[in-house]
Amino acid sequence: MTRARAPRAALALAAAVLLAACDGDAGPLDPARRVAPLELERAMAVGDGFAAGALDDALYASAQRHSPLAILLRRAAGVDEFAQPLIADPGFAIGDSGGRLSLVAFHPPRIERLPRGGPLVEPPPSGPYRNLGVPGALLVEALAVRSEATSILGNPFYDLVLRDRGTFAQQVAEADASLVLLWIGTSDVLSYVAVGGDPDLAPGLPTPGGTFAGIYERLLDAILETTDRVVLFTVPDVTLFPLVRTVQPFVPDPVTGERIAPLIGPDGQNLDRSDLVTLDALPLIAQGIGVPEGAGGTDEPLPGRVVLESGESALARTEILRYNETIRRLAEERRLPLVDIHALVQRLASDQGVLTDGIRLTTEWLVGQAFGLDGSHLTPKANGVVVNLVIDALNARYGSRIPHVRTADLPGLPLLRSD
Repeated sequence: MTRARAPRAALALAAAVLLAACDGDAGPLDPARRVAPLELERAMAVGDGFAAGALDDALYASAQRHSPLAILLRRAAGVDEFAQPLIADPGFAIGDSGGRLSLVAFHPPRIERLPRGGPLVEPPPSGPYRNLGVPGALLVEALAVRSEATSILGNPFYDLVLRDRGTFAQQVAEADASLVLLWIGTSDVLSYVAVGGDPDLAPGLPTPGGTFAGIYERLLDAILETTDRVVLFTVPDVTLFPLVRTVQPFVPDPVTGERIAPLIGPDGQNLDRSDLVTLDALPLIAQGIGVPEGAGGTDEPLPGRVVLESGESALARTEILRYNETIRRLAEERRLPLVDIHALVQRLASDQGVLTDGIRLTTEWLVGQAFGLDGSHLTPKANGVVVNLVIDALNARYGSRIPHVRTADLPGLPLLRSD
């Protein structure tokens, strides 16, 4: 009899192991049991383009459907559709009149902006959107902004997302949110870095750390009046983004890649390795701008908007550290889950990158799979990594048992796109 029971016991054990394996990889199983402490049916996101799911310098539906909130709801609760301002591809560009960027040639890289997309895939809901991610949203204006007219830089995405219905916190209260992903603050420094620290293009930025601390705490406390379940996100070191780590500050040898001559900076100075050059410099350099005459260029300096000089990048990093001191302190004081995006980007920028489902993600532009064509927003695959960090934080803090996302099932960045 003992021998007769042994195979059945072994089969039962094997079945249990198989079920456990499927539980981590397949679609949601018994989501109510897994997320019962969280009430995800009223989960919301508040923040900037990272919360919105922006990609390739635009907001468009096929990227929005892979925002962190969308991935989390799909994985944890089996929810595919919820109220968010989906924009028909190729979407609305961020800070431009067109749509998303498209890669049309890989070597040398050639990127074109597609025509403006739209309209909204669905009519706006009668209440607030559940994803209140606004590309370009600044923490410094988050307490009062509700429309383009009330934003510091005249950001039109506020009219699309907030619709002059109320501030972030007011709309969270109106929706009676049960959980909020609060991912905001990156634009307060990224908007500065992306324009080479030009004060005319990014007035008042980066937001000073002291100002950031006061406003962030007030925003958080306003949201906590509605729900005590808020996930906080640190601000990444945007000076590690491919936006400013792809173009070297010198003219390379086309065969060996070795330095031939330094690029010419805005004041006619030779750039060195401590200076960062943005992706927007690529078409200018192709025309010989910023390239010494002896190296085949025009001797015309690069404009300041595409060069982040060493002092400017140091300022950006200093403020990021101050932002994160505030966010970490508040997470500890309020006993809130914290997702360390700053540490994640440091890992992506390391030689090892981040290995996820057999795919290595890095900050290398075009091939690293973590960042889109704009070099500043995360791909859906990288958002999957972020969501797994969110899941870890939720499970640890609230006792939920949400399984990880399979990042292999999420798109990265194709080498070429057909449009």
